[in-house]
Amino acid sequence: GKVAGMAFDIHAPSPPSDVWKQLVQHPNVIVTPHIGALTKDAQQKVARDLAYKVNDALAGKSFKGVLNAPNIDFGKREEFLPLLSLAEKLGSMQAQLLDDSRLSRVLVVSEGPKVTSSELAGQLVKGVLKGLLSHMLEEEVTFTNAKQIAEVMGIQTVEHKHEEASGSGFSDQLTVIFEKENGTSKKITGTVFGKNQLRLVAFDDLPMDAIPSGSMLLFNNTDQPGVLHKVTSVLAKNQINIGCFGLAREESGAAAVSVLNVDEAIPDSVMEELEALDMLTHLRRVNLLELNTALSGGVWEKFLKPKDASVVVDEAAAQEGESVAVVRHPKPRVKPASPNFGSGPCKKRPGYSLAALSDVALGRSHRSTLGKGLLEESIVRSKKILKLPKDYHLGIVPASDTGAFEMAMWSMLGERPVDICYWETFGKQWFKDATTELKLDNVTEFSAPFGELPDLSKVNCDHDVLFTWNGTTSGVRVPNADWIPDDRKGLVFNDATSAAFAMDMPWHKIDVCTFSWQKVLGGEGGHGVIILSPRAVERLESFVPENRPMPKIFRMTNAATGKFNKGIFEGSTINTPSMLCVEDYLDALRWAESVGGMDGLVEISQRNLKVVEDFAAENSRWFKFLAADKAIRSSTSVCLLIDGFSKDQVKQMQKLLEQEQVAFDIGSYRDAPPGLRIWCGATVETKDLEALLPWIKWAYLEVKSSSEDAKAE
Repeated sequence: GKVAGMAFDIHAPSPPSDVWKQLVQHPNVIVTPHIGALTKDAQQKVARDLAYKVNDALAGKSFKGVLNAPNIDFGKREEFLPLLSLAEKLGSMQAQLLDDSRLSRVLVVSEGPKVTSSELAGQLVKGVLKGLLSHMLEEEVTFTNAKQIAEVMGIQTVEHKHEEASGSGFSDQLTVIFEKENGTSKKITGTVFGKNQLRLVAFDDLPMDAIPSGSMLLFNNTDQPGVLHKVTSVLAKNQINIGCFGLAREESGAAAVSVLNVDEAIPDSVMEELEALDMLTHLRRVNLLELNTALSGGVWEKFLKPKDASVVVDEAAAQEGESVAVVRHPKPRVKPASPNFGSGPCKKRPGYSLAALSDVALGRSHRSTLGKGLLEESIVRSKKILKLPKDYHLGIVPASDTGAFEMAMWSMLGERPVDICYWETFGKQWFKDATTELKLDNVTEFSAPFGELPDLSKVNCDHDVLFTWNGTTSGVRVPNADWIPDDRKGLVFNDATSAAFAMDMPWHKIDVCTFSWQKVLGGEGGHGVIILSPRAVERLESFVPENRPMPKIFRMTNAATGKFNKGIFEGSTINTPSMLCVEDYLDALRWAESVGGMDGLVEISQRNLKVVEDFAAENSRWFKFLAADKAIRSSTSVCLLIDGFSKDQVKQMQKLLEQEQVAFDIGSYRDAPPGLRIWCGATVETKDLEALLPWIKWAYLEVKSSSEDAKAE
């Protein structure tokens, strides 16, 4: 793209230099009075800020502060454009239906999960105000200045949000109410059918089905035979064709509101004929011809779908001497609703809102009845969803999954030999800690390269056994637990941080299991969970490691009696948890229950994996799983190889995807082979994965073309 114009805040030299005189006399330069930024420091900040904004715009990152264009950042989210168009049309309709009474307040009511999304925050109000003010004022009204202009005009704006559309058959709806100083008000409700079909569904609380588009005729009448016939006769006589008709009424014979869509604007002479019928009141023309925001050829198109490919430049990369890709291939037209595909902390649940969390426990002690009750609720809900046996214990502990697993190792290992199985980074860390920190004797190592599993049939389960159910950094999981005998003598320690709530586990074969809140459920970091079988509790009470210091946060027995500290597993945590994080975790658990509990969570994750597998099958020449064996392939931390690409080329792909704001944090772990790692847990919506994968192919083609050009040079 090219910069059509820029505004500079310049402190004029005194006395004026020849260069300054030439600048201000240039025909393409407009000079305005200086209104601020007189200090050198202020001038530098303004100039730097402007430079950043222009650079971001040219690089396609963001479009902040643009006054003569729509909200381009928001416009990139094509699934939201029909809602924005609906908001603008409702605002424009209301403006054209105003009478002489002064408007005092605009009330915008959003109902439903989509229209109350945090990603839409403030946008629908701006759309309503733009529709209103564009009709009222001669000056240009944009999404950037609409709210400020309304404030200057003394128009109060209030927004209400409800996550559910109460009393409605629609999942999402938007209502705009104009309140006037004479005490009257007008209320119009609309929704979007399918992808982009706008509808009026209520007029002053009367149910309606009408299309807000083009030239429209609105009037009030008594619902009786003959009214529509007389109106259409006048229109037909004047060669005005009717596109469709909508009626809002409570019952036959009562007051009604009629809406006709016509193919051309109705002239004054025809309006006079209609008024002479003496059957109609509040007869109004409404013109929505120019409000085609969400349609092909609309105001967004020149910003969102340029005909010519552009050059994407990352200035920081260029300065560091890194290669920069040139955009040669058409970009996919649909982006994921959320670009968060990182493997921890992971994406929040669909529809998540921080504002929806209760703050009743904030500032309260976790030992209070309220605080302990919330912790107990977290434990009970977790056990129920995970389908834990009744005699298993689940406790909330510090330091995420790492703290939970170290807690188990330090408290219970050393009673017998240990077999440690690993095939990725964190499992290898448990082996190192067991041998170099705990300095255990008789440790047997079972390992495999990234993408593979060791021969688990050789593991001796009369020893204590440590393994990771799902390798977060390798994308490899154990297919089952058949290799663990029911009559084992040792304890089985399972690090399930990226498997819990996503993969079914046979609990009778597991004695110690750990995970964190931040993975499959999309909770916050810093809190871990430890699960103990009765056999693990017996080990805690019967075995005390010799000469091993035991930090307080690792202690699970009473120092005086040596008995199991059951309170930890009933909500009396060892140290202070974040009660805000507890509320967040409870929110995630309730959502998990709403999608079918464990079965629903597993099904979503498997469905997500299937989307990636289907894409891999279609693009097998270059897009491959690190885990070639489908039986051991993770359904959460999906690790991929870009065949033929170097580490630098994969990084270029990641950079393009981040630049387009379609995927964040999807690089492979630092110890793993270069590639991509896409989180496919249950909080990731399948439609977002379906939108992401074409972008990955686009990024691959871009980097591949760039590399080929570099070789040719």
